[in-house]
Amino acid sequence: MVLELVNVTKDFPGFRLGPLNLKVDDNNILVMIGPTGSGKTTILNIIVGLVKPDSGSIVIDGVDITNLPVESRNIGYSFQNPCLFPHMRVYENITFGLKKGYRKKKDLQIKGLFEGLGILHLLNRHIEGLSGGEMQKVSLARMLITEPKIMLMDEPIAHLDDPTKRKFRVELRRMLKGQGISGIYVTHFVDDVYALADSVSVLRNGHIEKTDSLGSILSYSNHSSLPFLSEIFKGGYNYIEGKVISSRNCVTVFMSGSHKIETIGDYPIDSMIGVLIRPEDIILSLDLPKTSARNTIRTRVTSIVNSNLKTGCGIIDVYLEIDNLHLISRITNESRICLGIREGNYIYAMFKAVSPHIIREEKYKIDKNNPL
Repeated sequence: MVLELVNVTKDFPGFRLGPLNLKVDDNNILVMIGPTGSGKTTILNIIVGLVKPDSGSIVIDGVDITNLPVESRNIGYSFQNPCLFPHMRVYENITFGLKKGYRKKKDLQIKGLFEGLGILHLLNRHIEGLSGGEMQKVSLARMLITEPKIMLMDEPIAHLDDPTKRKFRVELRRMLKGQGISGIYVTHFVDDVYALADSVSVLRNGHIEKTDSLGSILSYSNHSSLPFLSEIFKGGYNYIEGKVISSRNCVTVFMSGSHKIETIGDYPIDSMIGVLIRPEDIILSLDLPKTSARNTIRTRVTSIVNSNLKTGCGIIDVYLEIDNLHLISRITNESRICLGIREGNYIYAMFKAVSPHIIREEKYKIDKNNPL
């Protein structure tokens, strides 16, 4: 499923949305982030058909759906507050939108869906008495059981407590990726971006400022020439992801392109993990020293800029690149001068196995021939 917005505009008194051009690729989760009032929810409403654009087109897999009614678009929509029927049990809520003769065929899929979400024990429960996290999972299951082409999610976990948010993010991404369903997730919170996004779209004042992969957005967020990203991510991180190739004695090795990265923890072989590394944790050296750092990568300096951190202490960001791996190291300008680091230099970037912070772990198999 490929979703495209082509030159979409919408005018309101005192506010203009667009023109918007956006593409969400197949099996991609795009997280849209931006301040309140920037137009994020309106974009979702336009895609699902609740709001008609003044101009432009909404296209799914090459088919223009701009003028189709809501019920004909096969798009799932999850709101901040779950819209459930309080007088019905959980099972009845989930199957409400299915034709009666189709429900029995879906029973095994409903069971599998609830096992995946960890709430199989709730099938016969009444909605009253469920926690906020449980109700959001029921709402998500009701959307997924209809096999939507795409899922739109408008801050569905904003009102949950932090532990519930962390668990829900993991389960949500695993379910969407496992079923090969694309999604657009609207949020104000950077933790949602780190945990859910394949790509990120930054919206400000009705315009999409930038759309790119998660890794690229995080790299850009460290750059002083893009202050709107610096404001959102506040100093930025290095993001690296890859497939686990070994895990023993609480040390896991994963491959990011052609590079082996070691981190602390035990993770299943062939699972995908994503890590964040603070720029301050990446040490630079012109020569290859013997240190306790388990990760050493020979890389090239592409640029050196003043850090966006407002410390006034001569802090700089050194941008590094090798193959498809991009890193940023944050050091003092005094250190750069002492080491003689210049743009174009090949240097060693090093960080300990304890430096990466795991934010994503997933193991899934997409089966589009047998959805849900």
